[in-house]
Amino acid sequence: MFNLLRVIFTACLLAFSSLSTAITVEAQGQSMIFDGDLDSARRNAIRNASQQAALQASVFVSSTQKVTDGVLSIDNMQIKTLGQVNDIEIIDEVIRNQTLHVRIRANVEYEADCKNGTRSQGYMKSLAITAFPLLTPTQAILGSLENIQSGFSTQLTNDINENTSLTARNAGLLTMHPELLTAPSRQLSAGAISTVLQEIQQLDVQYVVSGVIRDMTMHDPDTIALKRNILVDFYNRQDYRSKRHLRNLVVDVFIHDGFSGALLFNKQYVMAGRWNLAPEAKIGFASAAYWKQDYGTQTRLLISQITDDIQTELRCKPFAASITQTDGNFIWFNAGSQAGINVGDRLSVYRKSSFYTNGLSENVQLTNTQSSITVTDVQPFFSVGRLTQEGSTYNIQPDDVVITH
Repeated sequence: MFNLLRVIFTACLLAFSSLSTAITVEAQGQSMIFDGDLDSARRNAIRNASQQAALQASVFVSSTQKVTDGVLSIDNMQIKTLGQVNDIEIIDEVIRNQTLHVRIRANVEYEADCKNGTRSQGYMKSLAITAFPLLTPTQAILGSLENIQSGFSTQLTNDINENTSLTARNAGLLTMHPELLTAPSRQLSAGAISTVLQEIQQLDVQYVVSGVIRDMTMHDPDTIALKRNILVDFYNRQDYRSKRHLRNLVVDVFIHDGFSGALLFNKQYVMAGRWNLAPEAKIGFASAAYWKQDYGTQTRLLISQITDDIQTELRCKPFAASITQTDGNFIWFNAGSQAGINVGDRLSVYRKSSFYTNGLSENVQLTNTQSSITVTDVQPFFSVGRLTQEGSTYNIQPDDVVITH
């Protein structure tokens, strides 16, 4: 109880400040040790402790209040962390009953308000994570990693859902970029440059994350040459920590707005990890053998970095959802209790329209109708709101959008 009060007190102090704040905290984390893999357990325990540190340093408490028999009560509480944990130092580590416990000291940087004043009010923005195709598929033959094209999106989806306030859907079987060399753009037959707008709109989410795996080669190709002998194999086994065994993983990540198709984020991630398996080994991506490799460990860290960057990029973006049905001054939209919508919430209504540049490239414009809705009914995956004026006044139609104030 004392810890919760301390957390809430910290949140109240930070809520009155719009400046970036950095504080040093200590926190504990733990993780089970599987198959003697202490490194993976330590990584997971540190991540758990980092989340606890962020929770202590920067907490938002949002609640729905009601009065029952004259008593003010809280019927819903959400606690979300928005802190960036840096300079992590392990100050204690102990193993109890196959569980690794760590205590860390870390600096947590916290920004109370978004620079543009926009807040998501605790709503969970929806993402679709599409496939990460290989620019050069033959590079996946080593280790039989061809399934990385859909498997990478699966791992990223899981990491986002477990460690952020976003809700991600796995669309790993959908390839957004038919021309990988020039992704995220493509050239039409008439010469114009097009985006992935049409492909994005069918996913019916607020944001779409996609990407391309650019490189999976070994630093030293001779390390896995087919013409080897017993002495070479013996040397490689003894020299497994050498940089000769490093293998690249270069990934481009794109974030598109799900309503306009606009490219919001474009970043290339480069990592390398040791690959110590025999050239003929066929383990597949995300298998137990894959994660035991240093290459697998570095892949996890890479996915964690991508997750953190996506959270940072989208944190201050407004929440939005598509309108699915209208009836007089009532509007249905495709976000409900699963997204944090509550009865009484108010959202602005935007009309969505398309126009074409040069008669070829489609563009989407969102126009503020200067009207809002008040939510009157909430279901798990959709909600109903009442317009302040008749919907016919603004010609509100399905596929228009509601956005947080």
